[in-house]
Amino acid sequence: MSKEFTSADLKLLLSEKLSLLRQNSGETIEAAADSLDMAVSEYFRFLKGHRLPHLLTLLRINQKYGVNMDWWFSSLNELPGNPTVLKQHSFERQILCELKKVPPDLQKALLNMLKAFNKNLPTKWV
Repeated sequence: MSKEFTSADLKLLLSEKLSLLRQNSGETIEAAADSLDMAVSEYFRFLKGHRLPHLLTLLRINQKYGVNMDWWFSSLNELPGNPTVLKQHSFERQILCELKKVPPDLQKALLNMLKAFNKNLPTKWV
């Protein structure tokens, strides 16, 4: 890591990512807290960066939204709060969530199509 991270940096990073997950799901704060079996006040403190969630809480959130631990911490080398980085991760997560809904044989076909498409891209697009 390029800098010393503080608890405040981690709280900000996790709260921004949790906000993106909730917004992308279209859930209210109350519905998201309820589906995670936690009090709204507790969820709100995580959402606003006032507290860091426990590991078990992160695991429940991962399971609910289909993300993994790497997703939460992948941008530690970036500046915390960089909205461009967070939006890119959110976009990638959306793609993966949609891909998981596709039957396995079709997933393979989509992967082959993407590989073929990327081979044919002009250099200016890569």
